[in-house]
Amino acid sequence: MSRPPDPLKAACDPDRLAALESYAVLDTLPEQGFDDVVRLASRLCDVPVALVSLVAGTRQWFKARTGFPFPQTDLGRSVCAHALAHPDSLLVVPDLTQDPRTRDNPLVTANPGIRFYAGAPLRTPEGQVLGTLCVIDYVSRPEGLSAVEAEDLRALARQVMGQLALRRANAEQEASLRAAQATEERYRRAAQATRDAIWDWDFSTDHVLWNEALEAAYGHPLAAVAPTGAWWIDHIHPDDRARIDASIHAVIDGAGTVWSDEYRFRRADGSYAHVFDRGSVIRDEAGRAVRMIGAMLDLTERRRAEADRRDSERRLDLERSLLEAVFRQAPVGISVAGLGPGAPNLINARAEAILGHDLGGPTLSRYASFRAVHADGRAYAPEDYPSLRALRDGAVVTGEAMRYRHAATGALRLLEVSSSPVRDEDGAIRAAVTVFLDVTEQRAAEAASRRLALVAEQSSDFIAIADAMGAIDYVNPAGRALVGLGEDAARGARLTDFFPPEDLPFAEGTILPAIRAGGSWSGEFRMRNLATGAVVPVRYNLFALSGSGGAFEGFAAVSHDISARKAAEAQQEILNRELSHRLKNTLAMVQAIAVQTLRNAADPAAAREALVARLVALGKAHDILLTGEGESASLRAVLESALAIHDDGRPGRFRLAGPPVPCGARAALSLALMAHELATNAVKYGALRMPDGHVTLDWTVSGPDAPVLALRWQEHGGPPVTPPARKGFGSRLIERGLAGTVDGEVATHYLPEGVVCTLTAPLAELRRGE
Repeated sequence: MSRPPDPLKAACDPDRLAALESYAVLDTLPEQGFDDVVRLASRLCDVPVALVSLVAGTRQWFKARTGFPFPQTDLGRSVCAHALAHPDSLLVVPDLTQDPRTRDNPLVTANPGIRFYAGAPLRTPEGQVLGTLCVIDYVSRPEGLSAVEAEDLRALARQVMGQLALRRANAEQEASLRAAQATEERYRRAAQATRDAIWDWDFSTDHVLWNEALEAAYGHPLAAVAPTGAWWIDHIHPDDRARIDASIHAVIDGAGTVWSDEYRFRRADGSYAHVFDRGSVIRDEAGRAVRMIGAMLDLTERRRAEADRRDSERRLDLERSLLEAVFRQAPVGISVAGLGPGAPNLINARAEAILGHDLGGPTLSRYASFRAVHADGRAYAPEDYPSLRALRDGAVVTGEAMRYRHAATGALRLLEVSSSPVRDEDGAIRAAVTVFLDVTEQRAAEAASRRLALVAEQSSDFIAIADAMGAIDYVNPAGRALVGLGEDAARGARLTDFFPPEDLPFAEGTILPAIRAGGSWSGEFRMRNLATGAVVPVRYNLFALSGSGGAFEGFAAVSHDISARKAAEAQQEILNRELSHRLKNTLAMVQAIAVQTLRNAADPAAAREALVARLVALGKAHDILLTGEGESASLRAVLESALAIHDDGRPGRFRLAGPPVPCGARAALSLALMAHELATNAVKYGALRMPDGHVTLDWTVSGPDAPVLALRWQEHGGPPVTPPARKGFGSRLIERGLAGTVDGEVATHYLPEGVVCTLTAPLAELRRGE
């Protein structure tokens, strides 16, 4: 028993699929003719479903359907695919659940659950089956179709094919019409777009039809052109007219079919255009010329272009000659290395001088003999050279540093090498152009310049450069700070802007002329800070900058700020005056102490001892002032110094307590003498006479608005105290010395348990200097 045909193989037959594709019907919109067929088939066969089913390579698609929910299905659900193997007969399946070909079909086993199928093949005249016109029922029909129903179904299938054929014919006709219209439109647009004046000459009527180019190219409005051959001939230059008339009629009257010639055609403005005209003769069956169609090309632009081309060639020749001259005489080294036969391999004289040799052989092996070295002394490998990198990889190398050992001298020279590829019109690399610069001396000069610039930038002096007119070119950072200018503002300034106005006459009349004469000027001068207006004393040095031949080119200024020195000198002068004044005051005080100590002294030795002690106290007070800031001293330091000569080494003899209080020079001297006198009396008569005696000396400051110092001296552990019968110089010095100096009040109380001395004075008076 033979095996049934494979429906999938039949569905994928390329010839059948090509036939289906030729109808261009798949996935088109519904059409009335096909919809009428399926409704009629449904009614004639008394079934709920009728389909025009077209079987494609992977699916079946329904051009028309009634009573069926799906617009298409995959081939696995197709019953119509089985009809492809029976092009000459109906495929009728009374019960789809019983036929082995369809019983497992999802449309049978699941929704919608079809049971009966009958399909008439849709066969092309060439015998290819595109699909079926099929009818389907949801119940089985053991009796199948009647003979009438089967014949009606075949007839309707033929109607479907007729509809498809008519549809394809209409589509082909429309496509042909569109193609013809497109061709006509292209010709029309070409005639409109071309600059050629196209003409059509009908010999029987002597009628000539021109396109729009006659007006566009030559200025003749078509409405004003007489449509005759005579008008055309009349617009040919008189010197060309007879020749052209004869040549065109020779073709027309002979047997030729093509005519062409050059002549001059008159434009609407009266000028003549050089034209190339050519035409094709159309002859009838008897060989007589009936029409000629041609096109007149304006040669004016072409001739102008040819003239321009000749001029360009001449310029190109000149430029080539100039380039060759530049190549030969260029101050930089240039080489051209090529690839392939006929490629250039050139080197100019400067490159030979830089390298010490020519290019060598024409092959790339010459690079092995070159003598370039890296910065670390390694020799360049041939493939490292910029020329080869440009030739091999298309690399563009710019300013690569290279050390090259000169072939003749052996000296290592520092080169900057740039190389780039030269490509042909197809983009292929044909050559590499390499430029050599010997920068050995230049780099050495630049390094020296950088060192000098670094010195200038880091210098604390004012350093400036100006041109011959005095306009500033450069001011170093220290200089800009000195004159109070930013970097940009400094470049717009002039040298004389930095001088105080009152110093300009001397600068412009004495200093600058000396420099322009090629000299220099040095001395103390003044500059001003343009931001603050402050005048700065400087040690000013100005000298000339000379160019080649000694010509004056500008100024260079180097100035040192001597403000600190001037301030120190001024301070020294002040200190000298202060020292003189203080010395006079001190001598006066010494004189007063000596006179008062020695007056009425019964014992010269005792008087001498007292005088010496008082002078020592005074000297120690001066020492305190000199070791401090010169104008004031600490109250505690003054007291401790004055009491130090009376300290016998026993602990706790003097017990001082109080806040820090500065004392002016006069108050310090008086306080030192006062403390000395109190301590002297305590040693002689009071607490310090006893081994366990001691003195407390404390002070406080009160009053926030006008502070007052209160100082208290109290003796403890001494013999009983009795008031003295008379007051000597020491007592008067205690009670009156400080009061006269700082406008203070001093009170001494001789209590039995110990002497108490109190001092009150305004703090401001205490701080005041001499």
